[in-house]
Amino acid sequence: MPAWGGDPDGFPGGAGRRVPPRDGKNREAGDFAKSTRLAARERILGRVSIQAPYRAHVAPPPVAASAAICRSCGIVAPEQAGTCAECGRPIAEVRVQVPPQGADTYWVAVKCGFTCNQCKFLAPLDGLDVDGAVDCAHCGLRQRFDVSAWRGALAFAHAVGDLAGPDPEGRAPHPAIWIGDINPHAKVGVELAYADGAQKVETIDIQASPGHPVCKRCRVPLTVSLGGHGRVNTRCMTCGDEASFTLSDAGRAGYPALVAAVADEHRTDRPRAQPMPTQAGVIAIRCPGCGAPLSVQGSEKLQTCGFCKAACFVAGRNLAKFLQKTPEPEVWWLLFRGPSEERGSLTSAEAETAADGKQVMSFLNPKPQTDTIKDQPGVYEAPEEGGTHWPQVVLTVLLGLIAAAVGYLIAGK
Repeated sequence: MPAWGGDPDGFPGGAGRRVPPRDGKNREAGDFAKSTRLAARERILGRVSIQAPYRAHVAPPPVAASAAICRSCGIVAPEQAGTCAECGRPIAEVRVQVPPQGADTYWVAVKCGFTCNQCKFLAPLDGLDVDGAVDCAHCGLRQRFDVSAWRGALAFAHAVGDLAGPDPEGRAPHPAIWIGDINPHAKVGVELAYADGAQKVETIDIQASPGHPVCKRCRVPLTVSLGGHGRVNTRCMTCGDEASFTLSDAGRAGYPALVAAVADEHRTDRPRAQPMPTQAGVIAIRCPGCGAPLSVQGSEKLQTCGFCKAACFVAGRNLAKFLQKTPEPEVWWLLFRGPSEERGSLTSAEAETAADGKQVMSFLNPKPQTDTIKDQPGVYEAPEEGGTHWPQVVLTVLLGLIAAAVGYLIAGK
C-alpha cells in the first residue's frame, strides 16, 4: 500500500507527495535524493554571510508586527529598563504591545521646547508651530521663531523611530549592508527610552522615542485612523472619547516624510478657550461660546463652561499660568513614513568604506589585464612555469660566491 506524507527534511513541495517504499533501488534513490537536497541546502546557507558589513542579497526581513510601549505615557518600553523614563512606573506593569499603524508608517513620541529670548527658560513646544512666532509659557513674551528649525528636529525624530532597537539596525535592515555597529540609536528601545537631539538639532530642544498615542484619561493605547491630508481621528476603546487632529499643509511641506501629528495643539474638534491677559499676566480664561470666565476644574485641558455647558480646549501654556505651575514640555506624537535620511547616510557610508577597501586591495594586489603581453600599455603578469628554473639557481649561487669572495678579501686586508 503506497504511503502519503511530507518531506522529512522540511523542503517545500513535500506535502501530499506520494512516497514509495524504500527498499532496494528505491531506497538507494531516496538516499541519493536526500543527500542532494541536504547539499543544496548547505550551499544556500553557506552563501549567507554573518560578517559585517555585508550579507547575502536576500529579501529584507518583515517589519515587526508590534511595538512595546508604556501604556501610561505612550513612549517605548525598553527591554532592559526597570521603570518608565517618563512616568516612573514599573515597566513590567505598563508594558503593552501595539500593532503598527501601517506597513511603512510608524509613530514617534517627542518632547520639544525652545529657549526664551527674554527669560532664558526652556518653554514648551507642544505642537508643530509653523506661523513664525511662539509664546513663552514662563514670561508670556511672543517672539519670532525660525520655522526652518523644525526641519532638523523632524529629521532627528524620524531617524530615532526608524533606527531604534531592539534590532541593532532598526525597523527595516538593508538586505546587503550591515549598520548595526554604527547605528547611533541602537540602544533606544533596549537600554534607553529617549534619544536627545541636543548635539544634532539647533534652536529646538527635542527628545524622541518610538511610541504610540495613548488616552491621557484612561492610559491605554488609542485606536488611530488616518483621514488623509494630515487628518487623524482617535478613539479610546475604554472611555469612548473621540478626537480629531489636523496637521497643516505648511507643517507637512517642511518635511515630506511626515504624515500626521497627534497633539492637543492640533486638535480641531473642540473650540479653543481664549486667555484674558492683563499687565500681570493671564488671570482668567474665557469661554469661546458665551464669553464667560471658565471655572477651571483640575488640570484637564478639556473644560466645560459652567454657563453654556460648552466643551472647550485650554492650551497647556495658558492652563499652567492660570494654575500658577511651571510649564513642562508634554509628550505628543508624530507619524512618519518610510526610511529616514540618517539611514540613507549610514548605508552610504558603509558602501563607500567598502568600496575604498576594495580599491586599496586592488592596488596592493593588482590582477593581470590579460595572460598575453600585447602592444597596448597596461599591467601584465608573466605566466608562471612549473618546476625548477636552473639558470636562475646557477646565477643565484654564482652571485653568492662572488659576494663571499669580496667579503673575504676585504676582511683579509
